[in-house]
Amino acid sequence: MTDIPSGHKPEIPPGRSPVSRFAGLVHRYREFALISRDPVLFMSLLFCGLFLLVFVFFPLARAISSGFINKEGLFDLKYFARYFDSYYGPVMRQIFWNTIRMGVLSSVIGTLLGFVFAFAMVRCQIPGKRWVHLIAMVPTVSPPFAIALSTILLFGRNGLITKQLLGLNYNVYGMQGLVFVQVITFFTVSYLILRAMLERLNPAMEEAAESLGAGRFHVFRTIILPLLIPGLAGSVLLLFVESLADLGNPMFIAGNMTVLSTQIFLAVIGEYDYQKASALAFVLLVPTLFVFLVQRYYVNRRSYISVTGKPSGSAPVEKSRLIRWTCIAITYLGCIFIILLYATVVYSSFTSAWGVNYAPTLRWWNDALTRGVEAILDTTFLSALGTPVAALIGMVIAFLIVRKKFSGKEILDFGSNLGGAVPGTILGIGFILAFKKGRVVMASILYAILALFFIFFATPSRREQVIMLILGTGIGLAVHFLAPQLGLKPLMYTYSGIYLGLAVISLVRRRKLGFYTFLGIAAYSALFNLVDIIAVPIAVAGRNMERGFWSSALYQMADYIKVPFQLSPVLLGMALLFITALVVRSENSRLRLPLGVIALALPCVLFYHGMPLALTSTPYIILAAYIVRSLPASVRAGVAALQQIDPSIEEASQILGADAQYTFRKVTLPLILPALLAGLIFSFTRHMTSLSAIIFLVTARWRIVTASIMSDFEQVGLMGASAYSTIIIVLVLIAIGVINLITRRVLRGRGDVDISMGA
Repeated sequence: MTDIPSGHKPEIPPGRSPVSRFAGLVHRYREFALISRDPVLFMSLLFCGLFLLVFVFFPLARAISSGFINKEGLFDLKYFARYFDSYYGPVMRQIFWNTIRMGVLSSVIGTLLGFVFAFAMVRCQIPGKRWVHLIAMVPTVSPPFAIALSTILLFGRNGLITKQLLGLNYNVYGMQGLVFVQVITFFTVSYLILRAMLERLNPAMEEAAESLGAGRFHVFRTIILPLLIPGLAGSVLLLFVESLADLGNPMFIAGNMTVLSTQIFLAVIGEYDYQKASALAFVLLVPTLFVFLVQRYYVNRRSYISVTGKPSGSAPVEKSRLIRWTCIAITYLGCIFIILLYATVVYSSFTSAWGVNYAPTLRWWNDALTRGVEAILDTTFLSALGTPVAALIGMVIAFLIVRKKFSGKEILDFGSNLGGAVPGTILGIGFILAFKKGRVVMASILYAILALFFIFFATPSRREQVIMLILGTGIGLAVHFLAPQLGLKPLMYTYSGIYLGLAVISLVRRRKLGFYTFLGIAAYSALFNLVDIIAVPIAVAGRNMERGFWSSALYQMADYIKVPFQLSPVLLGMALLFITALVVRSENSRLRLPLGVIALALPCVLFYHGMPLALTSTPYIILAAYIVRSLPASVRAGVAALQQIDPSIEEASQILGADAQYTFRKVTLPLILPALLAGLIFSFTRHMTSLSAIIFLVTARWRIVTASIMSDFEQVGLMGASAYSTIIIVLVLIAIGVINLITRRVLRGRGDVDISMGA
């Protein structure tokens, strides 16, 4: 054996050896085998992973890839080449640089304004602190274009201040107006980030520097600013992404200037050219995704070095009267301006014709509550339905990220934030391209993953696993191919009978879990059809009433009743596999094999029924888009709350014999309840005010109020759009009030929900 000289390392061939790769696979298999011992934990991880795969990664992949494929299915770089073309190039490059310049100006100015607000709140003992905070939070609960509306009303060509009071012919449209509304719309994000950092700074270092004779500017430059650099950088990057992703404000106030988000919108709505829209989406995605990754890097490496866990005292008060009162004055002026802008929106909704006739009228509210009531009710219903789902998924993902170690955790974390980081227009295009027609390949991938999960989860016997997979899949495919014209309603009646029979067998054998599970599935399958018996008379009654709010509300209610009970076949099949896997796993007799075959075959039929994953024109595609867009806020709120809880509390529960679901439900959930409620607030607010990701998904049957605002802005005018905007703000404020009321009753004096947790 040859000796290796001291200090000399043997050469390692590039790449991993087959042995190391095999060892890595074995390690991951054992890792997930260990997780699978806790059924609920394993199912939660699989569910979250599949949700991100179907509704985040798949749509984004479709949105990006479609820019490189033409209508004939051939590789085509036509729209990318236009950036270097002598004819199209100058205009395309100008639009790109307009977008970047708008994002840079909005993010820098918005961060400066947010810092002034945060500094005044933390260091300047500003009078009326609670009211200042509430006013600063108002832009987060309003539609994205409410500020643009009020800016046009006040400073437009016929604006109240510029034209009526000052007699100026001022043109607010263009870059300067767009940057102004973006700053007011998004500065709250910067304020929340920087306020949290300022509150956590240890004052001891500043006091030591001042005792050594350092001036205020020197202390700020050498101590405060370096500690705030991660927060300032993160704020600038986050506001940059938000500004580039916004569609509402550029559509209203950009004037003749075009940015990428509006160009993408016009490519879809005006030209019906999805390849062009996807190509533009890719161009917009490159800077936003790059900045998002840089922002995540700063956030992850951010370390509040001054926070040592020891008492550090309260934040010091700014001693310089000039600095203190300058910050207070700017903050008060900002608050007054915010109040003026939103008061203008509300007042204009009661005005006959802004700039011409200021006489009060209820015409615009009457239109909104009659002609537009469908959009208002649809938005409220879908937002309320998606909010608890988004908050719960966010809490589960946060729990997995903070408390568990497994391969792919970084992908889970990244994917949960990606849906809110990419521009909504890109996500909307991806949803249309991914779910506008049947996706047999994607449905097959989902079925393969869940079928493997089912058999490995249901039985430890390799023989039974193979038989279950072959027979269950074979029977399901045979039914699909032998009865291709079988309608969904007869199929669901058949399922109801089969599951009812399984429930009876479980009852005879005294299997409580099987009895209640199969009975519930049988009842749900029957309601898939029986719900029409309830819904149709309600719809007819609404039709027969005199046209108005109550007739529209009653007619809409007929459809709302159907939504929970008439899931898309693929989604229903996924749910059945998750639910019945627990029942088959609990079975330890000879009936486990036939039961597993039946429980696998029935969902298999649903995965291939009709046009799999064709979700367009259904409420489920809007719900999925809502959840994806609001998921990052729920995850951030959950992570922030879990990081403050000592893991030993949960470990004590597990030592005493509790599994993951019991520990999460009885120990973790009560402790993170404030974060859960904060996630509910942010999710509902985001759903009600969402535009860019939803505007491509609306149909004549399922309307969204933000899209109606854009339609009224173009067809009716500013006053009609103001009425819709005011209604959204009122509904969101009512929801926040209700959630806070529930909070005070549930938490019983533990304090109000800190809604800044999800920001």
